[in-house]
Amino acid sequence: MPSAAIGSLIGAYLSDSFGRRKCLMFACFCYMLGSVVSGSAYNRETLLTGRLMTGCGIGIACAATAVYVAECSPSHLRGRLIGLSQPFLNIGILIAMIISAVFSYDKKNGWRYIWGIQGIFSCIQFTALIFLPESPRWLLQKSCKDEAKETLTRIRNTKDVEQEMQTIEVNFKEIQKSIEKSGGGNLFLRMLKTSSVRRALVVGCGLHLFAQFSGVNTVIYYSGIIIQMSGVGNVSSALWNSVIVNCVSLTFAIIGMWLVDSAGRRKLAIIGLLGLFFSSLCLGTTFLMAARYSPSVNTTNDFPNNTCSTYSQCDDCVRDANCGFCHEDIRAVINGACLPVSDTSHLISESGSCNSSLTLSKYSMKWAYNYCPVTFSWIAIVGFALFLIFNAPSMGPLPWTLNAEIYPLWARSTGNALGAMTAWICNLIIAASFLSFIELIQSYGVFYVMASVALIGSVFCFFFLPETKNKSLEEIEILFSPKKPNV
Repeated sequence: MPSAAIGSLIGAYLSDSFGRRKCLMFACFCYMLGSVVSGSAYNRETLLTGRLMTGCGIGIACAATAVYVAECSPSHLRGRLIGLSQPFLNIGILIAMIISAVFSYDKKNGWRYIWGIQGIFSCIQFTALIFLPESPRWLLQKSCKDEAKETLTRIRNTKDVEQEMQTIEVNFKEIQKSIEKSGGGNLFLRMLKTSSVRRALVVGCGLHLFAQFSGVNTVIYYSGIIIQMSGVGNVSSALWNSVIVNCVSLTFAIIGMWLVDSAGRRKLAIIGLLGLFFSSLCLGTTFLMAARYSPSVNTTNDFPNNTCSTYSQCDDCVRDANCGFCHEDIRAVINGACLPVSDTSHLISESGSCNSSLTLSKYSMKWAYNYCPVTFSWIAIVGFALFLIFNAPSMGPLPWTLNAEIYPLWARSTGNALGAMTAWICNLIIAASFLSFIELIQSYGVFYVMASVALIGSVFCFFFLPETKNKSLEEIEILFSPKKPNV
């Protein structure tokens, strides 16, 4: 994730200097190379190098993809076309989860196949990009007027592009005059000095911040763990449940492609954040109930001086990384004991009835590590599905869609890159601290915090986010002028 944040800034430079298309091709190359290195890694350092390469490739792609699509799309289809990234993201996550679930049975080399297979998809994208045109707006910025007109004619599938070319040219000339008047200088400082761009930066980076801290990507990253913590014990079963839930998310991501241009960005963002608020409350309340009504420890273990023997409830037991809950599971959870985890594997206990796969099957025992068996785990899965359903058409694609729209041409790549960098930095903070926060304030506390952030985000969007539906990129610039209303 740090490499993705750095890659976003690199992507801004590459996108402005060499073009959006070539920038994306370079991103694919980085990802392909990183996948090969990761899959063939023979030590930790090599694996880390591969992950840095793939992270950099993702960051570069994030800085250029939405900008490229926005600059090539007609205004009435722009939101839908940029929004295509979300269903394809869901398809990618779905494929990744299926691959992870399939190779989860191969304990020795499964991870190598998972890392290596990633390179196939970036290779396909690299090949496809060879046949795509460059952004007409970038070409015009580089004084390639004839090529820009030819490209615009090709992607609009009509020769009647004079009016659109004229609008783009007029806007570009005004930008050039503005830059000359301000004396040029550092691009980033010029962005901060320009009030309309400064306001756009607040909105663009703010959207990414609220999306990340409301748990959008965190819930996806830890979907298997969340489902396992909700009471689905087997790791492979939890991964397959994640696959099913993300199929639901994919369905609503496809629906969101049409909603973004019909309902509008602003309304969709507010409703989506309110939906994340309520679904996070649902998840938090479910985990709170699981903690309050977790099975009791009513059987002593063989190590009375061990820390595990001090716990009286399953919830307290499994929150200790060194302990697990061993119980008989015929018709109900009975004869529960908190036992030390084996030094060789967290799938068995160090002693007692859960210390081997043979005793587990012989005595109908179940070993719960990092979760408690509960009868209402389905509520957490429903809450998880609702979270993804509200996220898929709204805060999944919208921050990327809007960041590609709200900046003027001269600041578009850098503004979008700063938004992407904000997303990756927040992503890193959340991903690195998620499990630690669970230990500190428990899982229900984390979801209540996410719910609060989503609620604040909906208020932010209500007051500061303008509607950009059916407006050209040049018209959107006017929305952020201090003399214009926000909505």
